Amino acid sequence: MSFTFSQPSGGGFFKPAEHDGHLVLITNCHKIEDRYDQFKARDVPAATVDVVDLDGEQQLREGVLMTHGGLVNRLSPGAHMVLGRIGKATTSSGFEAWVLAPFDEQGDDARRAQEWLDAQGPSRTSAAPGPASGPASPAPEPAQQRPSSAATGAPAMADPNDPAVQALLASLQQK
Repeated sequence: MSFTFSQPSGGGFFKPAEHDGHLVLITNCHKIEDRYDQFKARDVPAATVDVVDLDGEQQLREGVLMTHGGLVNRLSPGAHMVLGRIGKATTSSGFEAWVLAPFDEQGDDARRAQEWLDAQGPSRTSAAPGPASGPASPAPEPAQQRPSSAATGAPAMADPNDPAVQALLASLQQK
């Protein structure tokens, strides 16, 4: 029997300093979990995401770990198509922290993200249906998260922001 093997993909850490001021699109937030940080000597939230730097290499990096609180706290498990800018904000204690800041709604940020998505095709960027979340709205507290459709027995709802759903709708409009 012969197998077709795939090379490992994705992984690694997201280093905000390498993306300072850049427009990033998080196509999918797979999970948020607490991970032990040796430097801080405590558990900190970490998100596993698929992300593309639209001002950088413009390559989708899958399974990337984000560990900076100002980035992770803008996400929720299952969120996808989160667009924002990497920047710094001053904390209440006077230190600077990396954050996922809102994108420029008046500029061309959303257009650029949509163009990148269109160039990728639906199979390359499709994410599991889930709540769309933007950097302007922080992640809900765990008690506020809605149960999954599998847990409630309700049918799964398609997300209109999912590129696969958009492609299907566009093809139906052409008929």
